[in-house]
Amino acid sequence: METIASEYDLLNRFYADHMTALDEGDVARWSSDFLPEATFAASGLDAPLHGAGQIERAAAAGHAARAESGLRHRHLVSMLRLQPRTPTMTRATSYVLVVESRIGGESAIHASTLCEDLLIRRDEGWRIRFRRVTRDDKPWQRS
Repeated sequence: METIASEYDLLNRFYADHMTALDEGDVARWSSDFLPEATFAASGLDAPLHGAGQIERAAAAGHAARAESGLRHRHLVSMLRLQPRTPTMTRATSYVLVVESRIGGESAIHASTLCEDLLIRRDEGWRIRFRRVTRDDKPWQRS
């Protein structure tokens, strides 16, 4: 039981650091948590992003657009659930509430999402191989 609890604490810290980097605009640090071959799929995107480089460029463009508009996002992670698959692979699911604030103005909920990650343990720690984000207001369309 202690191993599960310590792994949970480690991954809870991983997500806190991961989302803080994104919110602070350190997209290079944020995207370094993705494996080079990672995929990022979100129900709010037209198409999945492939590779850590493409993921980083998209995050940088989004952060720059928000900064230019005087907006700030905060990603609040809750209800983290871990499902170990192997000693080096874990499925992590969480709810992520995105709060958008106008600098000097009001704050409001921008999005309520379900985040599903496939995490791979490497020597340097956990990395994301696949992320699927489902926005509550933009569910996946069935084809």
